[in-house]
Amino acid sequence: MSKSPPASPDDAARARLDERARQLEQLIAAAQADVNTGHEVTDRKDEAHDELQATIASADMRRHLAELQEIRRAYERIADGSYGECIACGLPIAPGRLLAQPTAMRCTMCQSALERHSQF
Repeated sequence: MSKSPPASPDDAARARLDERARQLEQLIAAAQADVNTGHEVTDRKDEAHDELQATIASADMRRHLAELQEIRRAYERIADGSYGECIACGLPIAPGRLLAQPTAMRCTMCQSALERHSQF
């Protein structure tokens, strides 16, 4: 009986990305189904509630679609061999960071610097 070779880091990353993409696609499909099954508005309170829910659903949808785009970019980095390299400094991104955030494009130091800079 032969053992299969251990999965490469790229294979493991691809599996995590695939799973998250499936989750996001299910969330998007469920949100679209909810939009199509609206109920009759009977008063201003119901109307305000429905508008609030629609605003929240729209924000969630934008967030899900943006995350799917990040996943597509991560697939591209896997394909071109740059996955796991910081796009800012070129150093390797810590494996723990990639495990927690498989779409990470920057090492912790560069991401922190970007976030500090964008606060001003």
